[in-house]
Amino acid sequence: MKYSFNFIQVANWVYIIQDKLKKLRIRLDKEKIPKEEALRLLVAQKQQLELIKDILNKNVRLMGIQPDFLKNLKQIKKEYGIEE
Repeated sequence: MKYSFNFIQVANWVYIIQDKLKKLRIRLDKEKIPKEEALRLLVAQKQQLELIKDILNKNVRLMGIQPDFLKNLKQIKKEYGIEE
C-alpha cells in the first residue's frame, strides 16, 4: 500500500464534485453556454470522479474510519435512505 488518504478528505472531494455539478446544471439552465465548453466542463468533472474511483478501487488505506462504522454500514445507509 503506497498511499493512504483520510476518509474525510475523500468524502470532501466527492462533495465538492457534486456541488460543482449542481452549479454547472444551474448555469446550463440559465445561460447559453456553447456545447464545446459544456462538454469540456463535464469531462473535467468526469476525470476527477475517475481519480476518486481509482483511489477507492486500489484498496488504499483510508484513515479515520471507525470499525463500528464499517460493521454497521448497511444499517447506516438504511437510516439515511441510501440503499443500494
